[in-house]
Amino acid sequence: MRGCVRNEAGTGTDRVKETGRRLSGGGAPAAPRPRLSEKRTAVGPLERDAIRDWFDRYIRTFTDGGGPDAGPMVLKRDHSLRVCEEIVGIGESLNLDGPQIRFAETIALLHDIGRFEQYAVHRTFADRKSVNHAELGARILDRQNVLAQLDPGTAAEVRRAVACHNMAFLPEDLDSLGRMFCLMLRDADKLDIWKVVTDYYGRTEGPADTTIELDLPDTPGVSEAVVRDLMEKRIVRSDHIRNLNDFKLLQVGWVYDIHFTVTAERLRERGFLEKIRAVLPESPTVEAVFRAVADHLNASHNGPEGWLQG
Repeated sequence: MRGCVRNEAGTGTDRVKETGRRLSGGGAPAAPRPRLSEKRTAVGPLERDAIRDWFDRYIRTFTDGGGPDAGPMVLKRDHSLRVCEEIVGIGESLNLDGPQIRFAETIALLHDIGRFEQYAVHRTFADRKSVNHAELGARILDRQNVLAQLDPGTAAEVRRAVACHNMAFLPEDLDSLGRMFCLMLRDADKLDIWKVVTDYYGRTEGPADTTIELDLPDTPGVSEAVVRDLMEKRIVRSDHIRNLNDFKLLQVGWVYDIHFTVTAERLRERGFLEKIRAVLPESPTVEAVFRAVADHLNASHNGPEGWLQG
């Protein structure tokens, strides 16, 4: 089976999440576990592979020929492929069946498809300076007729997952099945962003990468509003971000918005929080933030069928 095979060339990063509190009000499912026989979240192997072929061709229109834009495009391509790997692991931990695992792969592969046109036109991955990349991605799927081979209900679910993956709050009319897949995508996305940023922060040489730092100034200190968000167990609001240290703390605060046991396990195993702590200033305020985040993570426990509760 083909799937989203990892491409080892380069890394990528992603957006500042536009939210001021937990996206979904808790890690446990809001409704009983959805039935796995739902046709609208089932993708066959040939359908998945055809979408992957389109993805490869589409990305090559931005990367072929090299040039200054090729690097950021490769970063986003490889990020999408690694998010595929992460979401498959989450799906397997939930004992999803093959068609639903392939559906999860599909939304992961396509979730950032708007990033390529965004960067080509605006020369930035910062939505606040350009365009909402998730909404753009949904329009590209329509424009390119990417989902035509899927059942119409499945196509609608894929499009919606892409369009809402960066929303401050998930749409209230999402049912338990759609909500589950959106949360899977958000967790998988976080896991790879944590990898990307910690790899970058750990570099000992080389110029600053504005595609990762989102053009934020590397100035001393942290903002009071950012600290207040985190101490009150809220995701940091993007309009509170003033510098690179604030951005790093925002990434730490994503701990308040993970939903699956395997996500917490991978976060701990890979030491992402410790790596971010190592590149933040020594101060009682920063120490207090990390104690609060660690306490929250340690208080979380395995819920039913792979969901995280805390």
